[in-house]
Amino acid sequence: MRTRQGTKKRILDAAGELFQRNGFSGFSYQHIASQLGVKNAAIHYHYPSKTDLGVALIRRYRANFSWWTDQLASQGVDPVARLEAFFDLEERYLREGKVCPLGGVGVEHAGIPEPMRRETEVFVGELLGWLTRALDDGARDGVLTFSGTASGKALSLLTSLQGGLQVARVGGSGAFQRIVEQVRTELGLPRERTARRMPAAV
Repeated sequence: MRTRQGTKKRILDAAGELFQRNGFSGFSYQHIASQLGVKNAAIHYHYPSKTDLGVALIRRYRANFSWWTDQLASQGVDPVARLEAFFDLEERYLREGKVCPLGGVGVEHAGIPEPMRRETEVFVGELLGWLTRALDDGARDGVLTFSGTASGKALSLLTSLQGGLQVARVGGSGAFQRIVEQVRTELGLPRERTARRMPAAV
């Protein structure tokens, strides 16, 4: 049983790497099998279809994000630091040369299986809910300023960062940095980030 669970995790790890490098349509079970040195049948045993694998990937991203936000909450991190940590989380994809999972699914949204689309919509809702709460808390504490509602600003912020990651893949990381600086200005934050110790993203 332990070996089977280990194989299942290795398959999901490999699929995640391929997804964030090539997109969901850019890899097959054969790619995973070759990378891990296993037969296709071993992958089908754990994930009978690529749809099953895709749903498992999105659920893993959701679980990882939930763990990350729980770590911030357990440390009593203030609203500004929460947003700073989120900016860093997004920028990590650029540093590692990977596609943000949410952005990757968004680009291929029309072509991915319906169960993956539904799982992604839940993920987006959870992410926007977390951003909205951070913005609400910051406005209440007087450390963040923005016009409109917190939920509207959360959607605008996420859209800006996701778009920035896409542009940066063509125009370089400087484009993303300028977008983050603009977002920070609109929130009433200083252009320079404050160095803080945050939980590592997974």
